[in-house]
Amino acid sequence: MNITTDSAFFKGIREGDFLYVDKTGYIHSLINSNRKLFFLQRPRRFGKTLLINTMTSIFNGESHLFDGLKIKTLEYDFIKYPTLLFNFHYLANKSPDLLELDLYNQICKKALEFNVPSVENEVKSISTALTDLAKGLIYKNGINPVILVDEYDGAILARLDEPKLAARNAKSLGIFFGSLKDLNDQGLLRLAFITGVSKFSMTSIFSGPNSYTDISEKKEYANICGITSNEFKIHLSSYLKEMFTNGRFKNTEFTYESFSDALVNMYDGYTWNFDDHVFNPFSLLRAIEECALDSYWYKSGTPTFLYRFIRDKPELALNLDDITVSVNDLQQQAADELSFIPLLYQTGYLTMNSASEDNKTLYLKIPNAEVEEAFNHLIARSYIGDKLTSLLQLGSTLLKALRENNLEELQNSMKELLLDLPIAPKYLNEKGFHLIVVVCLRMMGIKKIYSERKIEGGRPDIAFMLDETKGILLELKSFKSKHPESENDLEKEFLNILEKAALQMEKYYTPLFKLLNDAREIQGYAVAVSWGKGVRLKTTRHVTRSSLESDTATRTDS
Repeated sequence: MNITTDSAFFKGIREGDFLYVDKTGYIHSLINSNRKLFFLQRPRRFGKTLLINTMTSIFNGESHLFDGLKIKTLEYDFIKYPTLLFNFHYLANKSPDLLELDLYNQICKKALEFNVPSVENEVKSISTALTDLAKGLIYKNGINPVILVDEYDGAILARLDEPKLAARNAKSLGIFFGSLKDLNDQGLLRLAFITGVSKFSMTSIFSGPNSYTDISEKKEYANICGITSNEFKIHLSSYLKEMFTNGRFKNTEFTYESFSDALVNMYDGYTWNFDDHVFNPFSLLRAIEECALDSYWYKSGTPTFLYRFIRDKPELALNLDDITVSVNDLQQQAADELSFIPLLYQTGYLTMNSASEDNKTLYLKIPNAEVEEAFNHLIARSYIGDKLTSLLQLGSTLLKALRENNLEELQNSMKELLLDLPIAPKYLNEKGFHLIVVVCLRMMGIKKIYSERKIEGGRPDIAFMLDETKGILLELKSFKSKHPESENDLEKEFLNILEKAALQMEKYYTPLFKLLNDAREIQGYAVAVSWGKGVRLKTTRHVTRSSLESDTATRTDS
């Protein structure tokens, strides 16, 4: 057996003796249900294309490819159906007219491919062409066709930076998917299965919320894509052990156990049913292929439309540890009225963590270390482009200054971080500065950062553990000088801002020891930033847990 991440062609994988994680049991359940129209949303690089390609081989009656797989143990006769496979990733997307023409032309090409009489019509109607194609296939083969669509949302995602155009493209796609519903209503369809990265409004694209069965969050199909922890043990653990035995890892410091643990930390953690954890299959298999850990998923492509959301609303990206969202908010949204958190969930940057007792509210989390690193890079690139190396260098200097309580070096680091990196002026606001500092800390390995977390006394800007015993409190204030030409007046403004911040911070120390439970001491810093004028810092109180406990005891005695 070999491993490949270069092909999603089921026949090639089976005939080439490559690893195939068996999903045919899920497919059998789906194609033998009473429903005919299905939709599945999963992040990119999660096996959707291989799933659809596997279904193609099933409906093509290629029984020999399934020897030894689950579906061969179940009742299925492998009848050959005329199967139309569409990939909408590369559909024309510059205008709805071009998109509709491309859809029409693809239908006409399928007619030629299946040797069906021409389905062309004078008005280039998508609905008419698709209906004529289905009827032609039934007349020729005596059996209803199967229609499979991969990456239905390609023409929408490509234009999310232009929301109105994205919405118009979504409406045009609705013509095609509405036509599929009509085919089903007329009894002209064996099955239609649609996949995509995002879940846009069922009403605008899929002809109403009840037309297509959305299996994305159905527990019985939770593991239809990806590789579960159990599947890893069944299909990959012995293969990985053999790689170590054969010396594939001889130039690394890994053992089988340490590499397995690292794979879990790096790529596992997704779930769609709360019970099973799922690996990102692309990253997992690529890491085993390369005998090395890396951000394979992130490096294979970034959804650039997320940059706009991060830049426009940086506060939404500050706290991704305890995210609460209603189930309805995750289900669907219009292409021109998108919400940031549902997009992060659908694109794979967040996954389910738990649910409320009534299952109406979901609690989300970042699934694994690769995604956490990818998200930090995404935020950094949203603001500073390709200057990540500079950010990492500044982060190293910043942490060193914090450890040594070197105010001068800390102030210089903050100035370089907030004012010298190439951040577009319109994003230089308090929230933007705040986010850059948080991301810089995250990229330096600070795991638990509390950003504007509500505690007794207010919402401190940034609090985190610098090491096992020392906590850091940062209060970041941004202002536009009223006296930019007067150096004396400017310094007075800085001083006034810092004094107010320091006073505000006094309320935070006691409750922060509850939040930073392991902290034996907390050092505070007030930071004032004025665009184009500089950064000033003020060291505020250094508080120890023992001193607070002593003060509390003294006040109680008195």
